[in-house]
Amino acid sequence: MKNMFFALTLLYTSLVSAQYWQQAVDYTIAVELDHETAQYEGTQSVVYTNNSPETLHKVFFHQYFNAFKPGSEMAIRLKNAGDKNGRFNVDIDSLSPKQQGFLKVSGLTQDGAKTTVVDSETILEVSLAKALAPGESTTFKMSFEGQVPDVIRRAGKNSKEGIAFSMAQWYPKMAEYDYEGWNADPYTGREFHGVWGDFDVKITLDKDFTVAASGYLQNADDIGRGYSDRKKAKSKKGKITWHYIAPNVHDFTWAADTDYIHDTYPGPNDVSLHFFYKNNPDIIENWKKLQPITTKLMEYFNEKIGPYPYKQYSVVHGGDGGMEYAMLTLITGNRKFGSLVGVTAHELAHSWFQHILATNETKHEWMDEGFTSFISTLAENEVLEENKEFPLAGSYRGYYG
Repeated sequence: MKNMFFALTLLYTSLVSAQYWQQAVDYTIAVELDHETAQYEGTQSVVYTNNSPETLHKVFFHQYFNAFKPGSEMAIRLKNAGDKNGRFNVDIDSLSPKQQGFLKVSGLTQDGAKTTVVDSETILEVSLAKALAPGESTTFKMSFEGQVPDVIRRAGKNSKEGIAFSMAQWYPKMAEYDYEGWNADPYTGREFHGVWGDFDVKITLDKDFTVAASGYLQNADDIGRGYSDRKKAKSKKGKITWHYIAPNVHDFTWAADTDYIHDTYPGPNDVSLHFFYKNNPDIIENWKKLQPITTKLMEYFNEKIGPYPYKQYSVVHGGDGGMEYAMLTLITGNRKFGSLVGVTAHELAHSWFQHILATNETKHEWMDEGFTSFISTLAENEVLEENKEFPLAGSYRGYYG
């Protein structure tokens, strides 16, 4: 069995190895969120290293939240496209000003020099003040402001289950440059692609909120023990800054709510598992039972695929559906126990088949979804002792259908 998984992983790696190089980007971000208006302001410094063999004269940033406003390319596509995505069950053109999302960048410089930008809704095209040769690095600095839309497929505010903020794809995100060129397609779908790097992120918001995020919290003592002792927290005008470091990832996601329960549970290989979920009596028992099972799932994946490379993983109640992000997942939490385990198993498996291998799921969603569905189905069968003769039968039925 183990040799089979090794062979599959080798095949998978060979399929993506034609990229030849990996660009690198390190982010330093400071953002402040006004929970009453759902608007936020921030600054961002991006150190970008060109590891390609080509001189770059432009770079591109994603501005995902601009898709969630009337007249956007996504809004038009959802109404008129022959292959429109049925999971976006919303009429974006009907969103009120307070329900819409946006992201605006200003004052963008390259090594202190002004740049020329073209804002194309969800893509920002930046003409460089100085060309970036192979092996060179450059620093971009910018300010940005945004508004969190109502929850539209995973990201947004005020989910149906009462989660205040699910902050996925919320910052100006560097587009990937690979052997096919710039991956700067407009955002009309629901999957993503990113550049490897280190994130240093400071999030400031009202002190009544608990934050769950990618990376390792750096200032737990400032915030209060167990994330709950707000009276002793060092605050300014009723706000607290949460400081995170996320090393060697290609995304940064966070969620915030005033009513989170936060549990930790020991995972394999000294990994700390974190669980954030709504203080709802109807779901607490299921979320408690989920925790030892998550450890067993990670043990299974470690054995069959390879060790999880970080020291923390979080299962976070937020958004809608389920979606993998760096070092965490956002999932809906008001589920039957079997469904809660199933979605956790699937999203945890994505930590290997996407977030470690970093495939382009925007173009090739079948790659990470295929391997993830395969391994998570087998993991559930073993961990839950389902003892099915052929655990993958459901996948075959779906394919036939």
